[in-house]
Amino acid sequence: KPTAAYLNSALARREATDNGYDEAILLTESGSVSEGSAEHIFIVRDGELVSPPSTEDNLDGITRRSIITMATEDLGLKVKERVIGRTELYVAEEIFLCGTGAEVTPVASVDRRTLGNGKPGPITRRVKQHFDDVVHGRVEARKSWLTPVWE
Repeated sequence: KPTAAYLNSALARREATDNGYDEAILLTESGSVSEGSAEHIFIVRDGELVSPPSTEDNLDGITRRSIITMATEDLGLKVKERVIGRTELYVAEEIFLCGTGAEVTPVASVDRRTLGNGKPGPITRRVKQHFDDVVHGRVEARKSWLTPVWE
């Protein structure tokens, strides 16, 4: 019997890939943006990062919280946690997904509508590079977040 905690997410991703998309973006029961099938979502509007709060039927994930901390404290970016309407995805300056497996993954289009020039925007690139630097131990102030694993 299908009882997995992520069954709905797996089915959504399968439907997305069957229809020629790389990923699904899930909506809440009321139609606002929740998250990807296994990632959190951030959009950029007016130069600020916006992400649905964990009260919008998404997991309060470690990667999402880490991105918010790094964006505000390390990069000086403004972050708003608020409800995101589906149509905002079409007019966002940038969108990226984040999670343990996805790390920071830029989104080029939504519903076959290209975002910007179809390439990662400057804020997404900054967040992605900083995240990579943090997880690879290149940011001294964030080394306490890491746990070395020795063979």
